[in-house]
Amino acid sequence: MAGRPKRKAALATIESNGGVQYLTEFLLSGGTITQLAVELKLDRGYLHRILKDHPEYSAALEAARMEAADAHAEAGFEIMRRLRNERKEERANAGPGSKTAQLSVLDVSIAREEVQHHRFIAEAWNQKRYGSSKGQTQITVNLGDMHLDALKKMKTIKAEPKVIDHEE
Repeated sequence: MAGRPKRKAALATIESNGGVQYLTEFLLSGGTITQLAVELKLDRGYLHRILKDHPEYSAALEAARMEAADAHAEAGFEIMRRLRNERKEERANAGPGSKTAQLSVLDVSIAREEVQHHRFIAEAWNQKRYGSSKGQTQITVNLGDMHLDALKKMKTIKAEPKVIDHEE
Protein backbone atom coordinates (compact mmCIF):
# COMPACT_ATOMS: atom_id res chain seq x y z
CA MET A 1 0.00 0.00 0.00
CA ALA A 2 3.06 2.24 0.09
CA GLY A 3 2.45 3.64 -3.38
CA ARG A 4 -1.25 4.34 -2.91
CA PRO A 5 -1.70 7.45 -0.78
CA LYS A 6 -5.37 8.01 -1.75
CA ARG A 7 -6.26 4.43 -0.87
CA LYS A 8 -4.34 4.65 2.40
CA ALA A 9 -6.03 7.95 3.31
CA ALA A 10 -9.52 6.67 2.45
CA LEU A 11 -9.12 3.51 4.53
CA ALA A 12 -7.63 5.52 7.41
CA THR A 13 -10.59 7.95 7.33
CA ILE A 14 -13.14 5.14 7.30
CA GLU A 15 -11.27 3.36 10.10
CA SER A 16 -11.05 6.53 12.21
CA ASN A 17 -14.81 7.06 11.84
CA GLY A 18 -15.57 3.59 13.13
CA GLY A 19 -14.57 1.19 10.36
CA VAL A 20 -17.07 -1.52 9.53
CA GLN A 21 -19.70 -0.14 11.90
CA TYR A 22 -19.39 3.34 10.35
CA LEU A 23 -19.71 1.98 6.81
CA THR A 24 -22.70 -0.17 7.75
CA GLU A 25 -24.53 2.64 9.54
CA PHE A 26 -23.74 5.08 6.73
CA LEU A 27 -25.33 2.78 4.14
CA LEU A 28 -28.29 1.78 6.33
CA SER A 29 -29.12 5.42 6.99
CA GLY A 30 -29.61 5.98 3.28
CA GLY A 31 -26.07 6.94 2.36
CA THR A 32 -24.57 5.75 -0.90
CA ILE A 33 -21.09 4.85 -2.08
CA THR A 34 -21.27 7.93 -4.31
CA GLN A 35 -21.94 10.20 -1.32
CA LEU A 36 -19.12 8.60 0.65
CA ALA A 37 -16.78 9.02 -2.33
CA VAL A 38 -17.63 12.73 -2.50
CA GLU A 39 -16.90 13.09 1.22
CA LEU A 40 -13.56 11.33 0.77
CA LYS A 41 -12.80 13.28 -2.44
CA LEU A 42 -12.52 10.09 -4.50
CA ASP A 43 -14.07 8.72 -7.63
CA ARG A 44 -17.05 6.44 -6.91
CA GLY A 45 -15.59 3.52 -8.88
CA TYR A 46 -12.23 3.80 -7.15
CA LEU A 47 -13.83 3.83 -3.68
CA HIS A 48 -16.00 0.85 -4.62
CA ARG A 49 -12.89 -1.11 -5.68
CA ILE A 50 -11.12 -0.18 -2.43
CA LEU A 51 -14.08 -1.42 -0.38
CA LYS A 52 -14.47 -4.61 -2.46
CA ASP A 53 -10.74 -5.43 -2.11
CA HIS A 54 -10.84 -5.05 1.67
CA PRO A 55 -12.36 -8.28 3.10
CA GLU A 56 -14.06 -6.73 6.15
CA TYR A 57 -15.48 -3.77 4.23
CA SER A 58 -16.58 -6.00 1.35
CA ALA A 59 -18.54 -8.23 3.74
CA ALA A 60 -20.01 -5.17 5.49
CA LEU A 61 -20.98 -3.67 2.15
CA GLU A 62 -22.86 -6.81 1.07
CA ALA A 63 -24.59 -7.21 4.45
CA ALA A 64 -25.59 -3.55 4.52
CA ARG A 65 -26.97 -3.73 0.99
CA MET A 66 -29.20 -6.65 1.96
CA GLU A 67 -30.63 -4.70 4.89
CA ALA A 68 -30.67 -1.38 3.05
CA ALA A 69 -32.79 -2.89 0.28
CA ASP A 70 -35.70 -3.15 2.72
CA ALA A 71 -35.08 0.41 3.92
CA HIS A 72 -35.14 1.72 0.34
CA ALA A 73 -38.34 -0.20 -0.43
CA GLU A 74 -39.97 1.27 2.67
CA ALA A 75 -38.71 4.73 1.73
CA GLY A 76 -40.52 4.32 -1.58
CA PHE A 77 -43.75 3.75 0.35
CA GLU A 78 -43.16 6.91 2.35
CA ILE A 79 -42.55 9.00 -0.76
CA MET A 80 -45.76 7.74 -2.34
CA ARG A 81 -47.74 8.43 0.84
CA ARG A 82 -46.30 11.92 1.09
CA LEU A 83 -47.16 12.69 -2.53
CA ARG A 84 -50.68 11.35 -2.11
CA ASN A 85 -51.23 13.40 1.06
CA GLU A 86 -49.82 16.57 -0.52
CA ARG A 87 -52.10 16.14 -3.53
CA LYS A 88 -55.08 15.44 -1.26
CA GLU A 89 -54.35 18.63 0.70
CA GLU A 90 -53.89 20.59 -2.53
CA ARG A 91 -57.33 19.45 -3.76
CA ALA A 92 -58.93 20.25 -0.39
CA ASN A 93 -57.49 23.79 -0.36
CA ALA A 94 -58.43 24.52 -3.97
CA GLY A 95 -61.45 26.65 -4.76
CA PRO A 96 -64.70 24.81 -5.50
CA GLY A 97 -65.05 24.01 -9.19
CA SER A 98 -61.38 24.69 -10.01
CA LYS A 99 -59.32 22.23 -12.00
CA THR A 100 -57.01 21.71 -9.02
CA ALA A 101 -59.93 20.45 -6.92
CA GLN A 102 -60.78 17.73 -9.45
CA LEU A 103 -59.12 14.37 -9.79
CA SER A 104 -56.55 14.58 -12.55
CA VAL A 105 -53.99 12.59 -14.48
CA LEU A 106 -51.54 13.41 -11.67
CA ASP A 107 -53.75 11.62 -9.13
CA VAL A 108 -54.00 8.59 -11.39
CA SER A 109 -50.20 8.57 -11.87
CA ILE A 110 -49.62 8.70 -8.12
CA ALA A 111 -52.06 5.85 -7.56
CA ARG A 112 -50.50 3.80 -10.38
CA GLU A 113 -47.01 4.25 -8.94
CA GLU A 114 -48.23 3.34 -5.47
CA VAL A 115 -49.80 0.14 -6.79
CA GLN A 116 -46.62 -0.66 -8.74
CA HIS A 117 -44.55 -0.17 -5.61
CA HIS A 118 -46.82 -2.51 -3.63
CA ARG A 119 -46.51 -5.09 -6.44
CA PHE A 120 -42.71 -4.70 -6.37
CA ILE A 121 -42.58 -5.32 -2.61
CA ALA A 122 -44.94 -8.31 -2.87
CA GLU A 123 -42.73 -9.87 -5.58
CA ALA A 124 -39.56 -9.19 -3.61
CA TRP A 125 -40.88 -10.54 -0.32
CA ASN A 126 -42.77 -13.56 -1.66
CA GLN A 127 -41.32 -14.73 -4.97
CA LYS A 128 -43.11 -18.04 -4.80
CA ARG A 129 -46.59 -16.52 -4.67
CA TYR A 130 -46.24 -13.13 -6.38
CA GLY A 131 -43.08 -13.57 -8.42
CA SER A 132 -43.33 -12.72 -12.06
CA SER A 133 -41.89 -14.67 -14.95
CA LYS A 134 -39.14 -12.08 -15.51
CA GLY A 135 -36.40 -14.57 -14.73
CA GLN A 136 -37.96 -17.37 -16.75
CA THR A 137 -37.10 -17.68 -20.42
CA GLN A 138 -39.81 -18.67 -22.86
CA ILE A 139 -38.56 -20.81 -25.74
CA THR A 140 -40.59 -21.55 -28.85
CA VAL A 141 -39.39 -24.26 -31.19
CA ASN A 142 -40.78 -24.57 -34.71
CA LEU A 143 -39.85 -28.02 -35.98
CA GLY A 144 -40.97 -27.24 -39.52
CA ASP A 145 -38.58 -24.29 -39.76
CA MET A 146 -35.78 -26.33 -38.26
CA HIS A 147 -36.35 -29.13 -40.80
CA LEU A 148 -36.37 -26.70 -43.74
CA ASP A 149 -33.24 -25.02 -42.44
CA ALA A 150 -31.50 -28.39 -42.13
CA LEU A 151 -32.49 -29.29 -45.69
CA LYS A 152 -31.07 -26.00 -46.99
CA LYS A 153 -27.78 -26.63 -45.24
CA MET A 154 -27.44 -30.21 -46.48
CA LYS A 155 -24.95 -30.92 -49.21
CA THR A 156 -25.96 -33.27 -51.92
CA ILE A 157 -23.26 -35.82 -52.47
CA LYS A 158 -23.11 -37.59 -55.79
CA ALA A 159 -21.49 -40.92 -55.72
CA GLU A 160 -19.29 -40.71 -58.79
CA PRO A 161 -16.52 -43.21 -58.97
CA LYS A 162 -13.07 -41.74 -58.84
CA VAL A 163 -10.48 -43.16 -61.15
CA ILE A 164 -7.14 -43.54 -59.55
CA ASP A 165 -4.26 -43.96 -61.90
CA HIS A 166 -1.21 -45.44 -60.49
CA GLU A 167 1.82 -46.97 -61.97
CA GLU A 168 3.21 -50.24 -60.90
